[in-house]
Amino acid sequence: MLPPVEKVKMQDLVFPAKWQTVLFSNYAYVSVGRLAAVLQCGAEDIVREAARMGLPEIPHDGRWTEKGYITLIRNNWYLLPYRQLCALLDCDESRLAFWLKEEDFLSVKLGGFKPQCEEVRYFPLDETQKRKTEELAGTVKPLFAERGKYFDFFTEFAAFPAAAAGGKGERIVHGYLTPCGNAFSGDTEEFLPDVLLRAYAEKGVNGLWMHGVLSALSPYPFCPERSAGYRENRKKLKALIRRAAKYGIKIYLYFNEPRCLDISSFENKELMGQRAGEYAALCSSKRETEEYLYGAVYDLVRETEPGGIITITMSENLTHCNSLPTRTCPRCKNIPAEELASRMNNIIAKAVRDSGTKTEVIANLWGWSPPMGWTEEQTLRGVDLLDKDVSVMCVSEYGLQLEKGGVKIELSEYSVAEAGPSRIARLALERAKERGHKIYAKIQVNNSWECSCVPYLPVFDTVYRHLKDLAGIGVKDYMLSWTLGGYPSATLGLVRDFAEKGEDFSLRDWYNETFQKDGERVRLATAEFCKAFREYPISLGTLYYSPKNLGAANLWSLQAEEKRSTMVGYSFDDYEWWINPYPYETYLSQYEKLLRGWEKGLALLDAAEGGGETERLKRYARAAYLHFKADRLQTEFSFCKKDRKGNRERILQIIGEEEELVLSLMALQREDPYIGFEASNHYFYTDRNLAEKYLQLQKMKKEIGKTI
Repeated sequence: MLPPVEKVKMQDLVFPAKWQTVLFSNYAYVSVGRLAAVLQCGAEDIVREAARMGLPEIPHDGRWTEKGYITLIRNNWYLLPYRQLCALLDCDESRLAFWLKEEDFLSVKLGGFKPQCEEVRYFPLDETQKRKTEELAGTVKPLFAERGKYFDFFTEFAAFPAAAAGGKGERIVHGYLTPCGNAFSGDTEEFLPDVLLRAYAEKGVNGLWMHGVLSALSPYPFCPERSAGYRENRKKLKALIRRAAKYGIKIYLYFNEPRCLDISSFENKELMGQRAGEYAALCSSKRETEEYLYGAVYDLVRETEPGGIITITMSENLTHCNSLPTRTCPRCKNIPAEELASRMNNIIAKAVRDSGTKTEVIANLWGWSPPMGWTEEQTLRGVDLLDKDVSVMCVSEYGLQLEKGGVKIELSEYSVAEAGPSRIARLALERAKERGHKIYAKIQVNNSWECSCVPYLPVFDTVYRHLKDLAGIGVKDYMLSWTLGGYPSATLGLVRDFAEKGEDFSLRDWYNETFQKDGERVRLATAEFCKAFREYPISLGTLYYSPKNLGAANLWSLQAEEKRSTMVGYSFDDYEWWINPYPYETYLSQYEKLLRGWEKGLALLDAAEGGGETERLKRYARAAYLHFKADRLQTEFSFCKKDRKGNRERILQIIGEEEELVLSLMALQREDPYIGFEASNHYFYTDRNLAEKYLQLQKMKKEIGKTI
């Protein structure tokens, strides 16, 4: 089911014709023939017009439609109607609908609706349009003197065999390239090649988790066509489990089950429970629901024997009837949420136990919290209701009480700027330990939504402090990343060494061993980064809606955009939405503290001799800085443009600074293909997006000069 189409104010375009923007955004990402078919012209027209716009001859790279389709969807969401978007992606509407629903809330990231777009067709340019295009081409050509190395991942990692990870405790991450929909629809060696498995083993990772859609892995009696390929998917899962085991790595399936079903697909309406829009849960009080969940898990685990199943029972997705704060199921609405959440976990645990396998069941307690309407007592009661075979995992920093710039907030998302555990995480883990459960902490050590578009943030001291505090309550097992944060970084090596050496671990020695002759300088620099990052004006608003993910690639407009920014997606001009609860001046002030402190760290790194790990750290620290500054600049730009005349000079200064960011980020991404990539968003931006932004900034400067 595709999101509804709504009429909204469209984005500003820099090229004279809309079809030129479509061509510029997609040239070489899709084949010339496909692009010509979408725009209803000849292949020769595409080649000629690409050259006219200043684009060099770029060979078609099929990896964009295979591994970068989320980037293509985002780039064309405001350009093409559904029919042309599907033609561009070479998919039908059902496939597009699956991506939008299952690729980690992609529909939400795009706004929850499809902007109404007129069909885009090629037409010959008139003389005025040709002259304008030639002017733009003069700016474009120098920007593409070099090419990016997109998708050239892990070519620099050692190809020799690595020892199996093993070691003390579980250290689980999401594969850096692992898809977030049906991971078994393609070749698992494409997203988890042996070279990456070896890199993980070398960094001490002994578990990899991936989204598991139960209807794609077991028969689904309520809508059989959804499980048509489950046997082939199981075959691929079993092969991956065997291959990963060679490196001492177990595979964990992340279950958000039982999944809701669109209302029109229910043959037996009596099975419908809680409703949410066009979807309904399989009623949690119905015997058929419990039998399905038990049987599907039992059969899957008995045949494939994964290392574990990680469950989430309270989240944005509708699963059991009380998995959302609003409860309308007539049979379940009066059942306490902790009872239903625990029941779902216990059904899965019984199925696994009865299968006779060693598969571990880990209950992720994300959402067993006030935002979902839970009290502290409910969280603890939920833990008490869990089967003793169930391991308990808490998001360590969830619920941290913080104060930034005099503003008090409660953290409700992941963070690497702040170290847990929070009060509720500590209480729940201690309660679980008392009841005999194995306990896990879910933490981010590489990055978070604070800046998800760099592989890792160099804040080792904060990570070390977090590990020490968790060790104090007996935590030895970790889930170290969400979909972001799976890069085999130096930070993962820190976690490995901390776990293996225990009280003998020395952070100073780790710096020297990891960064060799640059160890002391890196230690001093990262101390500055950690201190600066504590000033980050964190809130759910800034994590999800501020411009830092697209960074300098996020398009601007001098006009009021009249659109709401979206979750880790587009940021428009509604800066009040993302700075909340901070006053405008406080938000900017906090960012100024962050940037000045980060600059001190960068200055220390400038003198580092570099090479290997140090060189990567320098690039990622620099890239993070560019993203933080882009957030700060767009916030001020959005404020200042409300009075363009009064703020004319400052707007011009901001545009000039943003131009520098664009060029710097373009150069960095061309050096390093990991910059800008994240598994659930693919590439947030490419040099094409940055070039379009640069052209837009040039256009703005001219417009300000003419109108004021």
